[in-house]
Amino acid sequence: MPAIDAPTVAEHRERRRDTLVHITAEIMIESGCRAVTMASVAKRAGLSRTAVYEYYNSAGDIVADVIVDEMHAWCDYLDDATRTIEDPQARIEAWIRSALGYVSDGRHAIVRAAADATLPPVRQAQVHALHRQLAQPLTVALTELNVAAPERTTAFIWSLVDAATRRIEGGRARVDEVDAVTAFVLAGIITSL
Repeated sequence: MPAIDAPTVAEHRERRRDTLVHITAEIMIESGCRAVTMASVAKRAGLSRTAVYEYYNSAGDIVADVIVDEMHAWCDYLDDATRTIEDPQARIEAWIRSALGYVSDGRHAIVRAAADATLPPVRQAQVHALHRQLAQPLTVALTELNVAAPERTTAFIWSLVDAATRRIEGGRARVDEVDAVTAFVLAGIITSL
């Protein structure tokens, strides 16, 4: 039986899984998803490929775990930033500022690196569900404001945040971009009420 580095086998497996996910995230950030292979993860972890296959069926499964973990963290971050704000309009502003803050702080790098990932279909569905969950606080606030078609408006706002994300990542001043997209969105919402 191989040596374990935890009090129990279950804890050992969880630590090993966390290590594999962490290593995969590093590879994704450094070189993109296409560089994630079972061999590259095994080499960096100091394990055999067979040992990695004990935890994952494919590189796509490891990448999916990285993306899912990161998206859960991002959902929690946005929820924490908006949960206690009662005014829906202020909650929308907090959501935009927090979403763009997450991006400009570099925490979005894993999600960005995952753009070219090929995930198993079941995992793709999981990632899409988490993507919808990211925008849930926004949709709820728009619904509370009685904005017509809150899901469509959420999609529009998400597109604006995505455009601001690309501009920030392209070197534009974060504060200017965040202020501009926030003002634009809030002006559009006020006009539509």
